[in-house]
Amino acid sequence: MRILLQFPEGLKRHALGYAERLEQEGNEVFLLARATYGACDLPAEEAKALKADKIVHFGHCSFGKADIGVPVEYVPFGIKIDVAVLDDFATMLKKSGIRRVGIATTAQHIGQLSEMKALFAKHGIEALTKRGRLSGHEGQVLGCDASALDIEVDNIAIIADGMFHALAAMRLEGKSVYSVNPYSGKWKMINDELEKIKKREIGSLAKAYDAKVFGILVSTKTGQFGLGAAEGAKKAIEKAGRKAYILVANELRAQDIDNFMFFDAYVNSACPRMIDDTASFRKPIINIGMLKELIKMWNAKKR
Repeated sequence: MRILLQFPEGLKRHALGYAERLEQEGNEVFLLARATYGACDLPAEEAKALKADKIVHFGHCSFGKADIGVPVEYVPFGIKIDVAVLDDFATMLKKSGIRRVGIATTAQHIGQLSEMKALFAKHGIEALTKRGRLSGHEGQVLGCDASALDIEVDNIAIIADGMFHALAAMRLEGKSVYSVNPYSGKWKMINDELEKIKKREIGSLAKAYDAKVFGILVSTKTGQFGLGAAEGAKKAIEKAGRKAYILVANELRAQDIDNFMFFDAYVNSACPRMIDDTASFRKPIINIGMLKELIKMWNAKKR
């Protein structure tokens, strides 16, 4: 069998061991060299060029939007934690009179979700979970999809290292949101950080208001490809009396896009987290979901 192995950056150091084992089993093995940004970023083009029989994707669970015509085996890279590190956080909730909390974690720790629930239960707290729209498992939060956090409780905890997954909670309204480190147990409420992101989005929207020429960004990555939505956005912008052109690439880099000097603003139809790095773009950038609000603003001016 001809197999293409795909590892995210932090796991590439483990590639040799897997490749050697598969070769010993009689397989022909290739290692994907480029960067990998998530389960949405399957190497369809590379697999087809190699005539690969299978892709083995490490570090993530299956992604609801990906279908590339080549079988994909997902190998989540589980990292076992001592769930006792969550004791301090659970104690704080209990002392605050909180008896129900929504929780979510990443692919690395999803296998211990039941242990996490049991720990909260020992403190008299019911930990609730939900399966997100694109999640491979119940209680799994993605950087691009925090619908697993949309639980009918007042308090939400994202148990994940770093802030990338936690900041996906920016769409939640009226909830106290906590980021809990699964290794140290340190926690903090992140509502202020989420509010800063929202304000930054509003600022980008305000800057895009005066734009006359828009570049609509389309990624060909398997789980990000949204040509239909981009074409709809182009028609909507042109109907509003502005110009719009569609820019296509596998990896959309600010330094490449900004070489098109004539664009006043960008509409992103690819990974919604791309706009986290607004400082890299010399022009305002908004996610495609914000375009309706921009058009409303234009229409309100006409009245």
